[in-house]
Amino acid sequence: MDDRREVTITGGSGGNGRISFSDQGLRFKGGPDGGVGGRGGAVLVTASSSRRDFYHLGRAAEIEGRAGGNGGANGRTGRDGSPLTIEVPVGTVVMEEAEDGETVVLVDLVEPGSVLLLARGGVGGKGNTGFATSTNQTPVLAEAGAAGESRAVVFELRLGSDIALFGAPNAGKSALLAALTNARPQVADYPFTTVDPVHGVLDLGDRDVLLLELPALAEGASAGYGLGSRHLRHAERALALAYVVDGAAGNVVEAYRAVRREAAAYGKGLTGKPALVIVTKADLPEAAAGLEEALRSLRRASRVHAVGVSAATGVGLEELRRELSSLAPPRERRRGRPEHTEAPPLRARANRAVVTVRGGVFEVSSPRAERIMPMVDVKNWRARLQLHAELGRLGVLDALEKQGVRTGDTVRIGGAELLWE
Repeated sequence: MDDRREVTITGGSGGNGRISFSDQGLRFKGGPDGGVGGRGGAVLVTASSSRRDFYHLGRAAEIEGRAGGNGGANGRTGRDGSPLTIEVPVGTVVMEEAEDGETVVLVDLVEPGSVLLLARGGVGGKGNTGFATSTNQTPVLAEAGAAGESRAVVFELRLGSDIALFGAPNAGKSALLAALTNARPQVADYPFTTVDPVHGVLDLGDRDVLLLELPALAEGASAGYGLGSRHLRHAERALALAYVVDGAAGNVVEAYRAVRREAAAYGKGLTGKPALVIVTKADLPEAAAGLEEALRSLRRASRVHAVGVSAATGVGLEELRRELSSLAPPRERRRGRPEHTEAPPLRARANRAVVTVRGGVFEVSSPRAERIMPMVDVKNWRARLQLHAELGRLGVLDALEKQGVRTGDTVRIGGAELLWE
């Protein structure tokens, strides 16, 4: 089951500004008329009942929003990038790592139709109209669109249920689920048959109870043995737990304690939930002989009720249905309203120019200067003069001079390099 994904989500880049001039009759370059680029499209995540896992996302490690359109002549603004919506299953938790290294939950999408605005698109770049001043009537500068927000997030699916069934390998969980519900899990006499969680609906007549069988939890699962303990995340939403123990495997008390230790090692409050112990395979001679004593020992050790059953013959299933009914009282079935939330905006880079010298190269960090550079025609002397003036206005020249820049030095602004003059 593809129930966990790490992916980088980036909003669409803003469109580039335009460099163009109006043509007023016979007058050449009547004035700047380059328009602003459109805003990049946002990326949203929505909970969809039609999705079961993250398989539909393919192998994408990065998902990027739609770019805004470039500005046009006659002052036309570029079109905004349309939003990109990613569908995820209901029950998806969206998380990211905070600056202090802690994992932060951005949203828990428990209601169908709930939406999270995850990454905002970048603003569009200014056209040359935005660079016109009283002393510069023919600007030949424009801005590239800003990059969208980018976040490295984790999508983690946590299935809902009334009661989660788990136990050691080959304990008979799948056979039990098939005997109690309409589910048809794979049943075999070898361990680790179930590799993904399986839902089943227990019909109690007046109501239904949703059961969830989890893959086998081997001793040492918390340390990575067997299938590990990652599937226990799906028990976090359960109202109660049912520990399934193989009645023919020997010491049932120790078998129960081994499974409970793994649940305790996982944490997240699992061992604090209401619980029941189910001893399976009661029809087998090796289990039937000491079943009553085993149940008494389990009740003393676990301080919860224990039931002996056989999925093959039906022994004990009626009592088990009653216990499961009392273990999971009726839920509030009213569906909440879909929520529309927004991830907190990412901290914008400071506009102050910072220069760092690495390997003889003067590297400039200035968001505005980095957006102007890709649009500069460095072969045009007028563009170079205007760039020099704009770098002065942005504080880049002062920062370079403080670092000792000289004629002929290499200066890097964004992805562009130029020889200082």
